[in-house]
Amino acid sequence: MDWICENSALTENVLHNLQIKNDYVELKENYEEGYLETPVIETEKFKEITPSWNSKTNIDSSVELLIKIRVENSWTPYISYGIWSTDGNNIGIKERENYDLMRVTSDRIFVKDEKFGDAVQIKVLFKGNSPKLKLIAFSTDGGGDEAVEGNYLRILENIPLISQLASGHKDARVICSPTSLTMALKFHGMNVGLNQVARGTLDSGNNAYGNWPQNVALAGELGMRAYTKRCKSINPVKNFIAKGIPVVASVCVQDKEQLAGAISAFPHGHLMVVAGFEIKDGAEYIVVNDPAANSDAEVRKSYLLDEWVKVWRHYIYAVTMD
Repeated sequence: MDWICENSALTENVLHNLQIKNDYVELKENYEEGYLETPVIETEKFKEITPSWNSKTNIDSSVELLIKIRVENSWTPYISYGIWSTDGNNIGIKERENYDLMRVTSDRIFVKDEKFGDAVQIKVLFKGNSPKLKLIAFSTDGGGDEAVEGNYLRILENIPLISQLASGHKDARVICSPTSLTMALKFHGMNVGLNQVARGTLDSGNNAYGNWPQNVALAGELGMRAYTKRCKSINPVKNFIAKGIPVVASVCVQDKEQLAGAISAFPHGHLMVVAGFEIKDGAEYIVVNDPAANSDAEVRKSYLLDEWVKVWRHYIYAVTMD
């Protein structure tokens, strides 16, 4: 299930010391703090949830998204997904936390035991010099699937090929997320470089680049419409490709043999750009820009779709033009 609130619809929430201007919610004049709080959002039952936001900040301002969930008539506390400020001044979740009803990571909240969440509430704190908010969202594993619409058997050729391993970045082995995001942003015509995106997505709370919400937050900061999405199946990915839109997808490969053609195993997770689908010799393949390559020329790869889906975490970054 996806829930997205954006632009003028943000005024449907409680706004304290805030106003709407040009589709952004921002602090009123002469205020340096304020907050937005949603009403209780009833959902279909879910076991996991991931939040997103798109904002505009500077080094003197920040937004902080907090989220809480209802589990069998009991509410969790508000959990912060970190203080977001542009140019890498970001503090995500410093430690993985366990609570009575949920387990929290830098990307997702998991409902514990055999219980389910069935409602959500979000609060966004505004601080400093003119922070602005344009979108808040969450995606869960609840709800139904979507049907495939349109011709997804196509390959989006004009996605730049960027190898994280050949980039020369000091953290080349662990920047798959910003490398994939850079490719997606460049596809949409954004004039960005890998070093800029890596700096902007670095979560200083745990000194990592792979924080999903903060990667899409940077895309939003740069003017894109971006959110994390939990997919019930491969169908939503096929629908994005049918519309001519690449997505960034997360996989977890415990053993290299699980994904024929992969350069290595990725037991701690890995991000790549889905560029299309094709049929070869009667088998369906997913075509990707996999940044785990020894050169830019080796980034474009085809994986058997059946194998790829088994290692896919069912999460994507959906990055589109605003």
